[in-house]
Amino acid sequence: AVYTVDEQALEVRIRIPGEWPLRRMEVRDRGGVGVHERRWRAWILGIQQTLWALNGHVIDGLSVFKKNVALHFAGQVECAICYSYTAAYPKKPCNTSKNRFHAPCLYRWFSSSHSSSCPLCRSDII
Repeated sequence: AVYTVDEQALEVRIRIPGEWPLRRMEVRDRGGVGVHERRWRAWILGIQQTLWALNGHVIDGLSVFKKNVALHFAGQVECAICYSYTAAYPKKPCNTSKNRFHAPCLYRWFSSSHSSSCPLCRSDII
């Protein structure tokens, strides 16, 4: 699939193996022009998570990718934990780092870290 933004192509390939569903679909990327490598990797992982963990269809994974790309270039703020735009707009800010988080992402972070600190700057959020 190719998604074009300002004449720049962002390309992702999903390969369905002959042994599917016994083997996972492979997600291959061609790189994203104008996108930081960390953000690009997060988008690819989002496709993989949709295909593998959520048992989604190829169109579901590509829809997640397209939505992330479109909202990124529209200037939306992504969750600083999951790097996703797909859930509700991240509303929970850290007063120190000014990063925003989805409430469920923060809940998982607080539960796993046993603290109420910001995942990025470690200052108290609550």
